[in-house]
Amino acid sequence: MKISVVIPAYNCASTIKETLDSVLQQTLEPDEILVMDDGSTDQTPEILNSCKPRITVFRQPNAGLSSARNALCAKAQGQLIAFLDSDDLWHPRYLESQYQLYRSYQDAAMFFAGHLTIYGGEECKWSDVSGLATDLSPELIPPLKFFKQYNRKNGPFCSYSFCCIPRAVLSKIGFEPFQVNGAEDFYCTALLSLVGSAVYTSAPLAAYRVRHGSLSSKRLEGLAARVQVFERLQGHFRAFGEPVFVETFNTVFASHRRVYAKYLMGARKTSEARLQLQSSIELTKSPVSLAKSLALLSLTYLPAPLQPSWPTNYAR
Repeated sequence: MKISVVIPAYNCASTIKETLDSVLQQTLEPDEILVMDDGSTDQTPEILNSCKPRITVFRQPNAGLSSARNALCAKAQGQLIAFLDSDDLWHPRYLESQYQLYRSYQDAAMFFAGHLTIYGGEECKWSDVSGLATDLSPELIPPLKFFKQYNRKNGPFCSYSFCCIPRAVLSKIGFEPFQVNGAEDFYCTALLSLVGSAVYTSAPLAAYRVRHGSLSSKRLEGLAARVQVFERLQGHFRAFGEPVFVETFNTVFASHRRVYAKYLMGARKTSEARLQLQSSIELTKSPVSLAKSLALLSLTYLPAPLQPSWPTNYAR
């Protein structure tokens, strides 16, 4: 069985070499390492060229993460596709462990591993995971349960840098599994939950880097993209036909609109916030969801001194 590693890269000269080194040092060597230079204007192309022929580099005009990942997925030849962002890292036994999970759960749609969080240029210090080959303690999460868990608290699944997906599964969700830059993971993961279960091991096998000014730190933009994703997903879930899944989707969508509305209020975009809350009221039959949306909407009409402290754009 072949494993493809796909890495989109854009102006990542300060991190891409360390990221690639973490792939090249895997105990289970991938069959191909595909990198898409998404129109970089810094030293990224030179660094990538220095790593040839161990990696294969493609280039395109800057089009964003969704386009870069879709292009790489189309080129990948492996039965298992391992995703990695250009500033994140893998433990040396990451691919070995993910391959083991894939062999054990061949009907699953996605495989997530645990991760560490590092900040800025912080050095990654791996814990001892010498027993991983025999003790991954995986959890098989059924589709509906995973969809709820992912949208309630997606911390363990917040990045595709610790996610592998069978190529055959990706083919089931279309030629563009990633859409809407800034929330492309949400789009793909939601569709995958319609295809099959998720497998998760909490073993810390990857490092997720948080940088000042990164996409993940800009909450308002990210939430807007997430709402856009759910707008695109509505047709897919309605076509799925399972009433409990459709109603769960609608309830979750209403929740995302409420969160987005709160940040819009924090940005003093009151009219836009009210539109989001009105849309959330129309989405679901859930009494709890309806009550929350109505309560928030009423708060937006209070005099400013009586309104709550709305959240701000940038996450700490």
